[in-house]
Amino acid sequence: MARPRQPVAGPSRPKHSQQPVAQFPPPSSSVSAFNPSRTLFALASPVLGSADKVQVWDVATDRVISEWEVSGASKAITVTWTSIPSDAASKKKKRRKSGPPEAGDEEVVLITSSKGQLAVFAPHKGEIIRTIELPQPATAAWSDENGIAFTTSSSILVLSPDASNISHTFPLPSSSSSPSAISILPSSSPETLHVLIGTIAVLVLHLDLASSKITYTSAPLPASTTSVSSILPLPTTEQGSSFLVVSEDDRTISQYTIVSPQTAPKLSYRYSSPTLSSAHSLSTSSTLLSVLHESGEISLFHLPGDLDFARPKSDSRPSTVKLVEGKDERTARLARVSFAADINGAAGALLCGRMTGGGRVKWHRAVFELPEGGLKQSTVVKCDAQDLVGAAGSSTTLPIQRFTAPHNVTEAPHADTDETTSKLPTDVDMADLSLGERMLAVNDGSAPAATDSDAPAIKAKATAEAAFDGPVNAASLTRVLVQALHTSDPALLTLCLSHRNPTLIRNTIRKMPAQLALPLLKACVERLGQGKSANKRGGGRGSVQNEQQGRGTVEWVKGVLVERGALLMTMPSLPLHLATLSKLLQTRLETYQPLSTLSGRLDLALAQIQMRRLAAEAASQSTLNGGQKGGEGQLYIEGESDDEDVVPIEVGEDGAIEDVNMLAGSDDSSEDDSDDESEDEDDGDSEDDGDVLDSDDEDGLLDLEAEESDEEEDEDSDDE
Repeated sequence: MARPRQPVAGPSRPKHSQQPVAQFPPPSSSVSAFNPSRTLFALASPVLGSADKVQVWDVATDRVISEWEVSGASKAITVTWTSIPSDAASKKKKRRKSGPPEAGDEEVVLITSSKGQLAVFAPHKGEIIRTIELPQPATAAWSDENGIAFTTSSSILVLSPDASNISHTFPLPSSSSSPSAISILPSSSPETLHVLIGTIAVLVLHLDLASSKITYTSAPLPASTTSVSSILPLPTTEQGSSFLVVSEDDRTISQYTIVSPQTAPKLSYRYSSPTLSSAHSLSTSSTLLSVLHESGEISLFHLPGDLDFARPKSDSRPSTVKLVEGKDERTARLARVSFAADINGAAGALLCGRMTGGGRVKWHRAVFELPEGGLKQSTVVKCDAQDLVGAAGSSTTLPIQRFTAPHNVTEAPHADTDETTSKLPTDVDMADLSLGERMLAVNDGSAPAATDSDAPAIKAKATAEAAFDGPVNAASLTRVLVQALHTSDPALLTLCLSHRNPTLIRNTIRKMPAQLALPLLKACVERLGQGKSANKRGGGRGSVQNEQQGRGTVEWVKGVLVERGALLMTMPSLPLHLATLSKLLQTRLETYQPLSTLSGRLDLALAQIQMRRLAAEAASQSTLNGGQKGGEGQLYIEGESDDEDVVPIEVGEDGAIEDVNMLAGSDDSSEDDSDDESEDEDDGDSEDDGDVLDSDDEDGLLDLEAEESDEEEDEDSDDE
């Protein structure tokens, strides 16, 4: 019977097509770190928009003890731990008059951002102690008992022991720009730091702190074909100072050793894993090395005792540890792995931080050691995908805390009730409630009962509130929106902010905790600057939201400013967020004037096109009508008009022209004038006759007779 063939490791750097691609890759190892005692874990995870949030987890209880959002909506580049004197950590805090002064060191988190700032964060106080401006954004960081060092694109920065300022600055060699990794060797002394920096190659530098000069620079060590992601020093032995190099897209870990302080590093050992996934991060104990791969698998190697520099050995048969979840037993997504603290009589175990929904981290204890000693060839830890129930007596996992809803939550009133406010829970652990909301939630019967005389006033107030935007009822998204803001879930937040009903928006903002007003405003402002499907695969379509999405987001911004304006006015950081909103609105309005000008030009062009079309149609119509423009016209010749009236001429008996009627053609007007004159004459005659006949004066009769005689004489003269 043939012996089964042993598995043979593949190439050190497999092709991308051979690597199992993780659906959600773990966060970079540079933005996560354990404290020296491995009881706390700091992780920078992205939130909505371009900002990062740093959370500090208690490994034993699976709880977040503090969190801080990176200022200026910037990304976190590096996260490291260090210890500073407690008196330096709180200079602003006055010492108590009674009791002994604080002693010892305080653990803090050093966070560098993409805007070139270094923030010193105290997790136990939940506040930023100080902020240091760096000359350039940091590219890598390292901190241990020997010192604190950062790299930029052109220099190495050494921080003071109390993390108060930059004590030394060393320019980088021209061949090593923008290092991606840095570490300090244990062989360093208080006067000289032995620093390793990695790009594609690894350099050893000796930094003299007294003169602020680089006293030794080694030849470049080609350690990677892509980029060095991290360098981990090992304890110094008789054979020299060793360190491990992790390269991007490489599953093999290389160990190099510096025999004497000023000799070039030599390859001394290789750790090769059968998995095809590249290495993510490392963790060491006194005798073991754990390698976390991006696929979620963990490889355990023994650290060698003797090194052969002539023919470096390689270990390709490690022990494996895997966390699986769900019924299909898929490999869990791990953020970081570290060896658990040694306990007398306890088997060796790994602390594995499993990434769950909403940016949460669940810690599991994976025991890899056999009871009789030695390592298990394969260790599998099964996890519940939902994390609803945890076995408290399990020996392989940490106790999991089950979520329980608050007990004193009362339901909101129905829509048909007259109640204008809803009850709120008082023991919500996700966000504290304001004093006014707690008073609304208390149902102890201390409120005075309304009398009959107060009924009209109460009814009028309720009617006015209902007329404004309707009563506050159960139609709200409070719980879903609170969950979306706390878990930084883009899909869930998009679902909430897609509603545009003003009543629903106002009800939701009124019932949500007041402390979430600013996060909601920031989320809305960031959402206004994002394109469609910005949080989906492939990115957004366009640089900003479209009209429909923008209308809904603006309704939420309006609701927050109206309902929580009094609280927002007390926040010092409000002008920064309002300035961002103003700048965004101004950017959108900059396109209004050019678009208005373009719209006017288009209207003018369309009007000209319409006029030309009508002219062309008129020309074609004239062609059909005989060539005359506008159809058959009328020819007018002066003096030959048919409508001209004949002027009547009166001729006397002797042939003389007596009268020419110059008003010919206006018979109607002449007749009207003659009628008017005749009427006037008749009226005058009647008046005169009336006056003469009615008068009793004899002189009037004589005048009348004289007039008649004159008329007779005129007639006789005419006859002659």
